[in-house]
Amino acid sequence: MCLMSENQTYDDLLDQVSDLQKKVKELEMKLQANQQKTDHLKRRFLSSVSHELRTPMNAILGFSNLMIDKNLSHDKREEYMDHINSSSSSLMNIVDSMIDVSLLEVGEISVMKESINLHEILQQIYYYFNIDKHKMDKDHLALLLNRSVKSERFMIHTDGYRLSQILSSLLHNALKFTAKGLIEFGYEVKESQGKIEFFVKDTGKGMLFEKAQSIFEKFEKLEEDYKTNEGGVGLGLTLARGLVKLLGGNIWLESNIYNGTTFYFTIDYTTDTIVSEQNKSQINLDGIIN
Repeated sequence: MCLMSENQTYDDLLDQVSDLQKKVKELEMKLQANQQKTDHLKRRFLSSVSHELRTPMNAILGFSNLMIDKNLSHDKREEYMDHINSSSSSLMNIVDSMIDVSLLEVGEISVMKESINLHEILQQIYYYFNIDKHKMDKDHLALLLNRSVKSERFMIHTDGYRLSQILSSLLHNALKFTAKGLIEFGYEVKESQGKIEFFVKDTGKGMLFEKAQSIFEKFEKLEEDYKTNEGGVGLGLTLARGLVKLLGGNIWLESNIYNGTTFYFTIDYTTDTIVSEQNKSQINLDGIIN
């Protein structure tokens, strides 16, 4: 009996050792897979960033050198200045996105919630992107703003700067990938949930289901699929997702290839404004839905 007990204990130890070896092997495989994924992301990051940073820098340096010519006409000088300003803005946007995403990953970004006039912020975004679509030679696109609350002073408690960042990122993508039709953005109040649900809708090409599942990951880009000349590091939607979570909400999309894309996101909010069915909107001639 003693011998059997010893043999059984020995067999149990062998089984435990075998199980540990299997777990160690599985862990090694996971670590190797994670390392490969990390290496892949690093390569994509370096490739993307080096290209996206070099493009505006080359433009800034090139047009700056051209402006040295003392015989340059006033019109040409203005044209070159526009190129320099545009490239400088692109460069700053890329750097800001890289910094913000890095800060998000280490939990160093905080939100500063305060009382803001939501309609003022939306109006500013609407104005800016009308200018932006003109610069992109897309004046033929209709840009609509849908406001579900009629009052001009719809005060909510949130971080207006971060909210603008999210909407601007989504609208920039919509403009980039929409060749004809319209882009609509706005919100609906979900009183029972204590949330506001924003949306950005376009009539662009949309995307395949497989692509839609990974579009919020770092360095995921649609430029390769649609061969657009617009740049980007592939961090805009990653940043948007992180900021939405900080504001207490979620972000998702509905998209079909060639049928356009609609991004939705929610944020927490508190307000004293009473929302009723009488506040529902009607479309005005200027593209604002009141």
